[in-house]
Amino acid sequence: MRKRTWIIGAAVAGLVLGGATVAAAAVNPFDDAGSVDEGTQSPLSQADRDKAVQAALAKVGQGTVTEVERDENPNSAYEVEVRLTNGSEVEVAVGKDFRVLSQSPDD
Repeated sequence: MRKRTWIIGAAVAGLVLGGATVAAAAVNPFDDAGSVDEGTQSPLSQADRDKAVQAALAKVGQGTVTEVERDENPNSAYEVEVRLTNGSEVEVAVGKDFRVLSQSPDD
């Protein structure tokens, strides 16, 4: 009976820890530390983030967005990093009006 109780307890603990791992993995991959960029800019809204991503992917084609943030360059508003299906990475500068201003290979 004791062995059975111990096994059930271990199984419950495993489920709880596994759930915490899944919850941690579900964090938004586009959220750059979830804070303000260098303390001077406000975080991106989900709507702005989505529009910047749509513009970038429309320009470069299919890929996986790896990062979205406000751009430090005063000429553009957003920077979207995309890993293309061929494995290369591209950095796309998007303006305040959500038009793509430039794209370049990401280092």
